[in-house]
Amino acid sequence: MLPTFNEPEITVWFLCRRIRQKSIERAMDLTDSFIWEDLPTRDDDSGHLTAAGWIPLTMKYSRIAAIAILCFHTVQSTIRIVTNHETILIVWYPFDWTVSPFYELVNISQVTNYRTEFSSICFLYYS
Repeated sequence: MLPTFNEPEITVWFLCRRIRQKSIERAMDLTDSFIWEDLPTRDDDSGHLTAAGWIPLTMKYSRIAAIAILCFHTVQSTIRIVTNHETILIVWYPFDWTVSPFYELVNISQVTNYRTEFSSICFLYYS
């Protein structure tokens, strides 16, 4: 059975982040000198969008993309659950989950887990 995450990769990531901590803190300090909402959204000469003008559009389209992906995944998972008697996530359980009360309980727990994770991601990035 394969591990659910790559431990050496995560260790290297944490070490690189730790080594680059001063440069990350410096970059975060530089962002305190201005507020994106105070910057102009359009260039005075050309009328094109500036970086501050792209931020609301990026947020809008990323929200639409996330909702579309979630809707597609929900429909696809529902069809797969009904037709193939599968679960949303591929997980090992120490009991036979394919029989009747366990199958429903496993699906309910996975849906609850999926909704909780998605809600926390939306709360972190879109609030």
